[in-house]
Amino acid sequence: MPPLPELVERLRASPAWQRKRELTLLSRGELRLEADVGDDAIALPDGDGYLLLAAEVMWPPMVAAEPELAGRNAVLVNANDIYAMGGRPIALLDTLVATGLAEAEAVLRGVAAGAARYGIPVVGGHLTAAGGVTSLAAFIAGRARRLLSGRAAVPGDALLLLTGPRGRFHARFPFWDCSGERSDEELRADLELLPAIAEAGLCDAARDVSMPGLLGSALQFLEGSGVGAAIDLAALPYPPESEGRELDWLLAFPGYGFLLAVEERHVDAVAERAAARGRVCRRIGRVTAERRVTVGRDGEHALLWDLGREPFTGFGPA
Repeated sequence: MPPLPELVERLRASPAWQRKRELTLLSRGELRLEADVGDDAIALPDGDGYLLLAAEVMWPPMVAAEPELAGRNAVLVNANDIYAMGGRPIALLDTLVATGLAEAEAVLRGVAAGAARYGIPVVGGHLTAAGGVTSLAAFIAGRARRLLSGRAAVPGDALLLLTGPRGRFHARFPFWDCSGERSDEELRADLELLPAIAEAGLCDAARDVSMPGLLGSALQFLEGSGVGAAIDLAALPYPPESEGRELDWLLAFPGYGFLLAVEERHVDAVAERAAARGRVCRRIGRVTAERRVTVGRDGEHALLWDLGREPFTGFGPA
C-alpha cells in the first residue's frame, strides 16, 4: 500500500473516479435531474412500500471482449442496486445492440444465466443484432417494504462494510469476485440480509460498492447524505488474495459489497446477522457532520475529498 498522500493522489486520478465524476453533467443547470438522486435506485411510494427502478449500462470494452460476462454482470449490478435500497427484485429488461447474432447470443446467454442465478425473470427488452457497435443496458424493478436510502446517513453513525471474506481479481477488468463461490441459494440468502436489516430497523442508510470501488462509492454515499466521514484504512477487511494489490482491491468492483450507515446501538446486531451467513461486516469508520472525508492509517491522516468545496458527482444537498 503506498503512503497516504500518494494513495489519495492515485485514487483521485484513477479512471474509475474520473468516469464517475462525469455525473456532474446531470447535477447542474438545465440538465439537472428533477428527481432526488444519489440513491442506487429511484424509490416511488407505492401502497405500503416503494416501487424501485434502476438502470445500468455495461462498459463497452467489457461487452466487446467478454460478452457473456457482460450479460451476467448486467444482472448482478442491477440486483445489487435493488438490494442496497432494502428491496427485492421483481423483473428485469435488457436492451442490446450487437455486431451480429453470435455476439448477441453470447450476451443474452449471460443475461439468462445471471437472471437464473438471482431468481429474477427477464420480461422484455430490445435487440438489434446488425449494429456497427456493441451496447448493453439493463433495467430492473423491485419492491421495498422499508427503504434503505443512500441519502439518509447521519453524523454519529458507524460506517460498515458488508462483503465476502475471500475473492479473486478478474484477469482483465477491475472486478473482485467475492460471490462466485456461493451457490445460487447462498447468494440469494446473502443478499436477503439487506431487506432483512431494513425491515428490522437496524440500518439508517446503505449503498452498494460499484465502479469507483470502495472509497469512491463511499464518497457518493456520503455526498448524497450531505455528510462526511473518517475512514480507518487499517480496519478494512483486506482479503488474503489481495495482498500486495491493496490499491487494486480498493478500486475494484466487488460482486458483493455494501456500505451501511448504522446507529451504534445496532452495530453488533448487524454484524451478527452477517456472521451467521459467513459474510464479513466490518466497522471501517464513522459518519461526521463536516462534509470532509478523511482516511487514516497508523496514526497518520489525509484528506480524501472535501465534499463541501468540491462536488464528487454533484448529487447531494445544496
